Amino acid sequence: MIHLEIHRGDKMMFKDSTPVSRMKRSLTELAAYLFRECDFPVGCFLMTGTCLVPPNDFTLQKKDRVEIRIEGIGTLTNTVSGKP
Repeated sequence: MIHLEIHRGDKMMFKDSTPVSRMKRSLTELAAYLFRECDFPVGCFLMTGTCLVPPNDFTLQKKDRVEIRIEGIGTLTNTVSGKP
């Protein structure tokens, strides 16, 4: 499962999940396109996105914490920053 959570302070603003099987393209097909034109002698990361999107009226704000978790792989956590 892929899980997406967006936190604003202590408040959960958005939470959703979906099975990895709902991805439109297989990981094999995505990797084939990635390596079609490029060489990666030391490896690379293929970022697929989450396929989970908050409603159109939702906008991230500075300091929001976005967590994307894929079972069996781990969690990616990012905090929204503003212009430097």
